[in-house]
Amino acid sequence: MARRKKGRIFLSVITLAVTACLLGGCLAEDGAVVEDRAEQTERSSGSHKFTVMVYMCGTDLESDYGAATADILEMCEADLNDNVNVLLYTGGTGEWQNNKISSDTNQIWQVIHEDIVCLEEDIGVRPMTDPSTLADFISYCVENYPADRNALVLWDHGGGALYGYGSDEITGGDSMQINEIDNALEKAGVKFDFIGFDACLMATVETACMMGSHADYMIGSEEIEPGSGWYYTGWLNLIGEDASVSIEEIGKTIINDYIRVCGEESPGDGCTLSMIDLAEMDNVYDALCVFSSNAKEQLDRDNFRVVSRSVSNTRAFGDESYDTIDLMHFAQNCDIEGSEELIAAVDRAVVYFANSENISNSNGMTVYLPYNDVYSFDGMLEIYSDIGLKGEYTEFIRAFANIVAGGQSYYGSNTPVEALNGGDEPNGLADFSEWYDFSWFDEDYVSGYEGEYEENSYSGEDLVVEDRGDYFALALSDEDWGIINDIQMQLFYDDGEGYIDLGTDNYFDTDYDGALMVDYDGFWFTWMDNIVPLYISVTDDLVEGYIPCELNGEYVNLVVRWDEDGVGWMEGAVRFYDNGMCMKGLLPLEDGDKIQLLCDYYTYDGEYDDGYYFGDPFTYDSSEGLEYDSSGEGDYLLYYCLTDIYNNTYYTEPVILTFEE
Repeated sequence: MARRKKGRIFLSVITLAVTACLLGGCLAEDGAVVEDRAEQTERSSGSHKFTVMVYMCGTDLESDYGAATADILEMCEADLNDNVNVLLYTGGTGEWQNNKISSDTNQIWQVIHEDIVCLEEDIGVRPMTDPSTLADFISYCVENYPADRNALVLWDHGGGALYGYGSDEITGGDSMQINEIDNALEKAGVKFDFIGFDACLMATVETACMMGSHADYMIGSEEIEPGSGWYYTGWLNLIGEDASVSIEEIGKTIINDYIRVCGEESPGDGCTLSMIDLAEMDNVYDALCVFSSNAKEQLDRDNFRVVSRSVSNTRAFGDESYDTIDLMHFAQNCDIEGSEELIAAVDRAVVYFANSENISNSNGMTVYLPYNDVYSFDGMLEIYSDIGLKGEYTEFIRAFANIVAGGQSYYGSNTPVEALNGGDEPNGLADFSEWYDFSWFDEDYVSGYEGEYEENSYSGEDLVVEDRGDYFALALSDEDWGIINDIQMQLFYDDGEGYIDLGTDNYFDTDYDGALMVDYDGFWFTWMDNIVPLYISVTDDLVEGYIPCELNGEYVNLVVRWDEDGVGWMEGAVRFYDNGMCMKGLLPLEDGDKIQLLCDYYTYDGEYDDGYYFGDPFTYDSSEGLEYDSSGEGDYLLYYCLTDIYNNTYYTEPVILTFEE
């Protein structure tokens, strides 16, 4: 198993990239209570003029894959009449894959007679993630194309409640967070019939609460969107036939077409889309506050384990760094007073939703809960304040984040280095100074959990494995196992100079008395005759993993998925971003692509050394799938990583097994 130094490699999954056709040159020379329902009805039954505004920040979705152009073509295929105006604001991409739209300046276009016509040819390069750019586009549409019905679609990457919307490829910078979207909509002063996100992860309770004063309905996805995104022809045809059609009917068409087309074009991707009645969001928030108050009482009674286990068992969406979970599923998992009322409130608010067959426990609305990445919580507090979320809900979130932070600072847990060298670190509280700069951290509150932390932690001495003849085993009490949320095996290969990290597997087994079997059968994952570093994760009924590599010279993670028969295949590749955005879909793999596997490398003392090339480069062949085969002769080091209720990781004493031909 050869390695060649590449330099430090950061392998965390940040976002997903698109699968879409290149369509270059195809175009010829696209919180508060809302007003009373009677006012909505009046607005939808007047002169029946309908203006659809599409804010299209193209980014690499367009420059690399023509995804925006493909959607514009879908708009042009719609049968529109004079009562419907579809207006596009374009920008934010290095190259448009058609012969009309310029990447040198932002522009405004109108869809007319199966084509697009430029209304504003040279606006200049303005950041698409600047709220004033969005506000000015909305104002332009209202002033020049007044209508009694208005809709807004925000097209691009999405990053949920924490990171917001949009990533401008030209100007760079941060995304437009949801409080900034709020500012843009407030400045524009338009009440929309619906606002939709053709972007990932935006169907959040925080976004919906913010939207209440700006629209009647919101449409968004809990999950990462596949590359095809929304299908525009169907619902625009619906408006073209009757501009007074109900918004709920429009929403159902958008959602049904989206699920259908994504199933046809990206059958391996999980997809969700939901329509939220924003008039119900005050009721949702009130129920959430009651639920949160009772959940905080659980925390105050040193019963963090109940809440943490509920979070761990709740459907999560996107990468774990987004800390985004299904709100209704979370309430269903909690035996807390107020759960049923919150479930009912969410059920009333989500008037229509659908998801692909491989997505379970999706109910149309997510919530942010800082569990995997509490360091990012500070950024959320300003958002809460700006959009008017406060009281019992935010007090619960603060308390939860504090307990997680305290638990992660407690060094009763060990590290791989300590496990490798005997694991005799003492129990005790770590220095909390790393948290002092965070506005939400409350040392007095965390210190009140000291006894709980001492009971619910391990030292390296606790995780010594026993030789039981044919295998090694880790025996813990039922009480000790009760604080463990996840178990994964980690495997390394001894190449004579140190250890190559071969990855993780979520599979584990126990013996006759419930002890964890620390064992390895000598088989690992191979692909095109190459042993591959592979890291497996399980979300409900979806098993997937990633292989770190260079794809045609670009750092990516190849996404592996398994069917119910255990057959694995390469679904696509994940591209890395540094602004928190989550991209639609996956990078497609094509025969002839150049693959260079990557690996992490550790010294014999267990210290991380660096990232390296792993083996020789090879060429992708779509006929070759993932196999489970002998990993070959040599020495293998393995241990199990146990993750507790505070997201601490504990490593068992390692075992070294030798395999011979």
